[in-house]
Amino acid sequence: MKVGRKGNLTNGDVPLPFKPRSAVESERFYAFARKFLLTPKGTGAKMPLKIHEFQRGIVSDVLDSGARTVGVMLPRGSGKTTLNAAIALYVLFCWGEGANVVVVAVDERQAGLAFNAARRMVELNDDLSSRVHVYRDRLELPLTDSTFRTLPASPAALEGLDIVMGICDESGVISRDVFEVVQLAQGKRERSVVVAIGTPGPDPHNNVLADLRLYAEQNPDDASLRFREFSAAGFEHHPVDCSHCWDLANPALEAGFLHRDALVALLPPKTREATFRRARLCQFVTDTDGAFLPAGTWDSLEVREGIEDGTDVVLALDGSFSDDTTALLLGTVATEPHFDVLAVWERPPGDDSYRVPVSEVEQAIRDACRRWNVVEIIADPFRWTRTLQALEAESLPVVEFPHSPARLTAATGDLYSAAINQRMTHSGDPRLAAHVGAAVITEDARGIRLSKASRSRNARKIDLAACLVMAHSRATWRATRKPTRRRVASFN
Repeated sequence: MKVGRKGNLTNGDVPLPFKPRSAVESERFYAFARKFLLTPKGTGAKMPLKIHEFQRGIVSDVLDSGARTVGVMLPRGSGKTTLNAAIALYVLFCWGEGANVVVVAVDERQAGLAFNAARRMVELNDDLSSRVHVYRDRLELPLTDSTFRTLPASPAALEGLDIVMGICDESGVISRDVFEVVQLAQGKRERSVVVAIGTPGPDPHNNVLADLRLYAEQNPDDASLRFREFSAAGFEHHPVDCSHCWDLANPALEAGFLHRDALVALLPPKTREATFRRARLCQFVTDTDGAFLPAGTWDSLEVREGIEDGTDVVLALDGSFSDDTTALLLGTVATEPHFDVLAVWERPPGDDSYRVPVSEVEQAIRDACRRWNVVEIIADPFRWTRTLQALEAESLPVVEFPHSPARLTAATGDLYSAAINQRMTHSGDPRLAAHVGAAVITEDARGIRLSKASRSRNARKIDLAACLVMAHSRATWRATRKPTRRRVASFN
């Protein structure tokens, strides 16, 4: 279903008024950008698109070199999304019949970033928008039967492609199978290119971008591959706030659309050092232990008594059915909340017949609602839908917290920042300390999330830590919102 112009295009059968004189492809692209493209967002939004000096090398690699694969490693905030979108639109309009362009990434949301930038550029120019059908996930140019599409990051969904340009975004974490399917789609055209672009990924053994970099170093005479990087790789021994490394890896600082104070605001311990080095310095580093919090952080937080009766609280539930632990955690509604364990149910060692006493869990929640002013009962509905429905039927304030990557990434980051900056307290319960200490980080292009160190049945439990992520997110959100009236449950 279309999301843009409906019906017939006013110039659908009229060629684009563009006749560049240069024989150099990159120069024709610059002319195209000057005439048709506006910056879609951010610094300079709706102003003529500016191709910065450091970006010109990337453009030349993609359009002039004749390479079939171009690898580009550069930090976040370097304008890669906008540049990809601009080059893709040039190819769509200027590479003739059936000039099909695709963009893939770790998921369709990530791939949609470049597409949405291209869509917005089209909308901002009448010459382009009068010739292109705009849909939710693709652009269609009827005059040449050309398309620009985002596609699922699934090898099966990508089979049979016929493309002149493929953009593989976040290639440090993209699936190798996905990348290879896009690469193999090139052989059908005399002229085509795949652009693999991104920052180093956390897994050195499954990293398309790192493999391309290594191959380019070992085979400098292979004209089918060009690799360009902007990084402080090799200076991992320098401190994370080294200005030399910042300038080396971030040409966008000099270009003026990446702001130095934004990097300062993200310095460890506000973000994890390994994450900062990969994302902002393009250095190849891995976490030594993967722990969620740096050593000593939890113990450094202030320990207070439990929560007084009648206090406004949120109650988080992280539950299982049989094998894992089920936990309930209380958090006070405050910008700097206080946390205390309400109850924990664990499978006894060696008891394979154990099942979580669901009725006990539900009754513990009801009892808590009598003792404290529970403004929210928070849980992922997976496996606990019936319990949440039953509690909600009793007029208890149930709030579902689905464990989607986007939601968990934001909530985990907020909790990490609060712990590092001592904007929270706890009751000193050793069970909570043990679960937080057992939590490690799963990291990909979508961000960070808590996980177990192992999926083994005997792995240390993190259920209270999962409760802490949810409770902190909702308690601080509640503290910044005006109170609303809610129905009060009646207990007979």
